[in-house]
Amino acid sequence: MRLVTALALTLLASAPAAAQTVTARVSGGNIAIHAGPHDSYPIVGRLADGTEIPIDSCTQVDSDSRYGTLGDAGYPLWGRSSAQWCHIPETGWVERSWIVGRGLVNVTPPDFAGQGW
Repeated sequence: MRLVTALALTLLASAPAAAQTVTARVSGGNIAIHAGPHDSYPIVGRLADGTEIPIDSCTQVDSDSRYGTLGDAGYPLWGRSSAQWCHIPETGWVERSWIVGRGLVNVTPPDFAGQGW
């Protein structure tokens, strides 16, 4: 029995983490859904104020750089004055300033690396 338990724990520890999805809400009117994380991408739809939406990732900015960098964990960071965007699975991207949600930080890649983070 101990061998089975140890094997199960080993498999769980080596399995890739599942992508987390959080629920956010539109706050600010009828907002555009873009095909990519920038205003230059085509608008593929709109969301009314108060609509609840799933979010699986958000971009982040480098507050120290005008131009952005590659973060310590290998994620791209946009320049400090850039808009942040959040991804609605299988739908598109919305500007983060138009949505609210307690778990948005949980779907934003961290800017650090190493064990224990």
